[in-house]
Amino acid sequence: MPNHPTAFVDESWLQQRGSPGAYLMAAVIIDQDDVAAAEAAASAAAGIHDGYHSSVLYHRGHVGTIEAMLDVVSGHAGWSVVSAQVPLNAGTRDLPSHSPQHARSHLESQREHARQVSLERLLRYLNSQRVRDVYLESRASPAEWQQARDAGSRLPSTDRNDIRAYRRLLDQGTISHRMRLIHVDGRNDPGLWMADAVAWSAGRAIRADEPQWWNRIADVATVIEATTGAELRLNERGAAPPDGERDPHNLSQRAQTMFSPTAYSASPETHHVGAILQSLVAQADQARTPASDQLTREVLGYVQHIAERVEQLSETVNQMLPPASASGAAPNPTAAPQPRRDLHDDVEPANQPDIGE
Repeated sequence: MPNHPTAFVDESWLQQRGSPGAYLMAAVIIDQDDVAAAEAAASAAAGIHDGYHSSVLYHRGHVGTIEAMLDVVSGHAGWSVVSAQVPLNAGTRDLPSHSPQHARSHLESQREHARQVSLERLLRYLNSQRVRDVYLESRASPAEWQQARDAGSRLPSTDRNDIRAYRRLLDQGTISHRMRLIHVDGRNDPGLWMADAVAWSAGRAIRADEPQWWNRIADVATVIEATTGAELRLNERGAAPPDGERDPHNLSQRAQTMFSPTAYSASPETHHVGAILQSLVAQADQARTPASDQLTREVLGYVQHIAERVEQLSETVNQMLPPASASGAAPNPTAAPQPRRDLHDDVEPANQPDIGE
């Protein structure tokens, strides 16, 4: 019987005023035979904490626990992937000028749209990796689960959009009918704790230009653009963390006041967009460029490459030419060879034209 991998999925997002925002859905892919060992290692990494949530641990100063969880991912995951929708509202309308209630509802709609786009892309990717069981953290509260059971429903209404996206891909034949999408309680699932750490590390990089946690798993992880599936570079050129936050164990005042990754800040204060998020948005925009424009860029790239090769060839030819004569006259490499005078003395070529002064 084939050993199909298992995936654990969690989310993170950035949605603040003055920022393009981003929605991230992270999956940790583990071989089926190694799931038990990975979950045991994740439980040991979490230690005595009641459950696990990277954002909460970070604000409480328990950074070492997050690092231990990321090391579990690095040691046990066959691969990790983050499906990123950047900017968060790509493909949706701008914020309408209505009441605060309408504005918040619109922002939630944008986030839900980004979630479904990211989930569909992630399921496509996991299908290509032959994953069969996909465990996704439920967004429903215990009370909502109880209400669903009382009503005879297998799933709370909060999670039904995820199932619709999953079934849409099944109907299209995009993913295998053997793949299962299973909603579970993330508070008690060590597999989802690993996914939480991956999502948080990617979110921390784009939120505060701090890629040092992502770098702990960068060798076994990748980021893909949610709309196209193109690969994105999260920490191109290894962006350094801001001054005052270079030691991940010593939180600066700004780091301590950063908001939770699962909460929207309605403050009018403008958010500073870091270099990593700007880079991701630029890469995503390029990935979504129409094919004709992409072809034009490729052709221009080929032309530039050919011009560079011609210039290199010209330099090589010049280096191979003999040096100039003693009289200082440079040889003419294109001149035709001259006949020997002793064989053709006083012989004029036929049809020689007259040359006027």
